[in-house]
Amino acid sequence: MNTSIHSTQLDLKAANRFLPHIVLVGIGIGTANYVMNDGLNWIQSCIQSLSTSFIIGYTLVFIGLNRNWFISYFNAKGKLYLFLFIAFFLVAVLATEIEHLIRSLVFQRQPFQPFSAGKMYVFNGIISLILGFSFFQSYFPKNRDTKQDNHEDDINLLDSGEPMTSVPVKQGETILLIPIDDIVYFEAFDNYSFVYSNSGEKKLCDYSLLFLEKRLNKNFSRVHRKYIVNETHIKKIKPHLNGRYVIEFDNGITAITSSKSYSTTIRKLIKIE
Repeated sequence: MNTSIHSTQLDLKAANRFLPHIVLVGIGIGTANYVMNDGLNWIQSCIQSLSTSFIIGYTLVFIGLNRNWFISYFNAKGKLYLFLFIAFFLVAVLATEIEHLIRSLVFQRQPFQPFSAGKMYVFNGIISLILGFSFFQSYFPKNRDTKQDNHEDDINLLDSGEPMTSVPVKQGETILLIPIDDIVYFEAFDNYSFVYSNSGEKKLCDYSLLFLEKRLNKNFSRVHRKYIVNETHIKKIKPHLNGRYVIEFDNGITAITSSKSYSTTIRKLIKIE
């Protein structure tokens, strides 16, 4: 059973506001290279460094600011981090090659030979990987503030003892509130979760399943370490292998499989049919 899932939107312009910072970093590196190395004048050194700063810096910032989209797209941590590792290293190789091209063809410092920059690939690759994963994990200041706000909201909700009536999800720079009744199930992803709604949309939520399990109303049940389902949207429950069950939902939402350890919960859910 399949459905079209619309993930968090990719913001193509999100990184543009960091361009002044990227330019300043490039000029700073270029100035340092000019002071420490003979040969190029200050302008030439800055142009080379600006090219590297822009290619690496803009790409890393772009990926970091679109963190939700990449998480939604890959859906599995292993695939996500493998992609990030390859992307961060390849962008460093590209930046090194462009800098080498500028030095050779524009400033005519040496004949250009593709992929002959030697240790610079490794140096820029390490820098790109360290900065890239740091940016991606930190989620940038604005998002950290959002996460802090969400953490405070979590505490307030836990203290209130009231079931949640809606779940906040991010769509670009906007926070959407999805009514609880419209949610078909939650899927765990690290310390976050994906929200699957009855409209067929899939959104990333800052809440973990552990938190959600404590704050959702009685219509929601944990059927797997990865899933919490809304019984009001269950269409069919079919026996599977080794005490597991396949749970099908309304509106063609993708079916899920329960785990054997939650068989007692499933038996309770079967009574609703």
